[in-house]
Amino acid sequence: MIKETRCEIISVGTELLLGQITDTNSAWLSEKLADAGINVFFKQTVGDNYNRLFSVFEKAQSRSNIVFVTGGLGPTDDDLTRDVAASLFNTNLEIDEDTFDTIKSIFKKNNKHMTDNNHKQALKFTNSIVFNNEVGLAPCLHYIHKGVWWFFLPGVPREMKWLVEQKVLPYLNESGLITHQLYSRILTFNNIGESTLETELQDLIREQTNPTIAPLAGNGYVRLRLTSLAQSKEEADDLLNPLEKKILNRVKQYFVGYGDLPLEIQVLEQLKNKHLNLSSCESITGGLFASTIIQHSGASNVFNGSIVSYTDEVKKEIVGVSEDILETHGAISEPCAKAMAENCRNKFKTDLAISFTGIAGTDPVQGFAPGTVFIGVTINNETICKKVELKGDRNAIREGAVTEGLKLLYSLLKKFGE
Repeated sequence: MIKETRCEIISVGTELLLGQITDTNSAWLSEKLADAGINVFFKQTVGDNYNRLFSVFEKAQSRSNIVFVTGGLGPTDDDLTRDVAASLFNTNLEIDEDTFDTIKSIFKKNNKHMTDNNHKQALKFTNSIVFNNEVGLAPCLHYIHKGVWWFFLPGVPREMKWLVEQKVLPYLNESGLITHQLYSRILTFNNIGESTLETELQDLIREQTNPTIAPLAGNGYVRLRLTSLAQSKEEADDLLNPLEKKILNRVKQYFVGYGDLPLEIQVLEQLKNKHLNLSSCESITGGLFASTIIQHSGASNVFNGSIVSYTDEVKKEIVGVSEDILETHGAISEPCAKAMAENCRNKFKTDLAISFTGIAGTDPVQGFAPGTVFIGVTINNETICKKVELKGDRNAIREGAVTEGLKLLYSLLKKFGE
């Protein structure tokens, strides 16, 4: 019995090396295996070449004790996976009658002629275990060679996923190979950079064993994924709770909650839970904020609408920004952002409103560098403005502005009513 898993994934197919097909199988399989408590140590991609395949399989046999191979189980001459593995195992290939009957019935059902090369998909290793493929032709083959557990899966993602979830993982659980699973908890932080957060927790990260700490960036926040390997959720909680306490003792002021939901969904949930509605007035973002919000189901319950006020004329005539503000402070300013938010809330009769004005182009405007954005929010009879300096091209600045706006909204909504 395997005491410590050292798993390897091998993706087979010249089309993967040429970039004609993206290898999504190994990423998906890695995640599933990690969740099951199986440690993936190595990944390889190899083309449809006998000698190179043999070399890769031989290497995996020497350094890993569980090997997953995807691809190369089709009916054509370049599908070499079975032949190479049989040579490595010094065993024979033979027809699996159940698989052969299934393949014949599928061809008959579809009124198609079964050619001789389709027999190849029914081949198995002598004394191997066959997991029948109910969503395709080639089955999954399991063979143990000198203590190494091999699993050969079709390369078609739908078939591979079905076999892993319905056949392979249950088999591994029943075999007693999987005694522990990975349990994760995600802590979400705002107004702190990934590098700063990592510095604050450097000693904890350096000393990690079980549980582990992994910083994650994206969706406008920085997140920490705490992961424990345990036999049960109760055992996992006993491991995770003390670590979470140590982390929050240092950076609790930046902690905003748990989970990995997109930022806009968290804003929508806050609006819904607090029975508030929102509108937006957008200059630099050109409607991107509204588009980000309304892509999610249920947005119409809390989002009333948006004005895209790209020119000064629209800001003045439609939004109602005063000529004095535009002449004295300019369209890219805190007073303009605040006026846009306040007038937007009045026009849409919403509880709060957000505005965006700034520079996405390549040249300075009003003395401000490209990437300067003013974000106004009016909430609870108070209007605030946040100035941010963003980097990147035109679209990166627009997207960054939306993210900063969502972060600001979320922080204000968290405090609303307290």
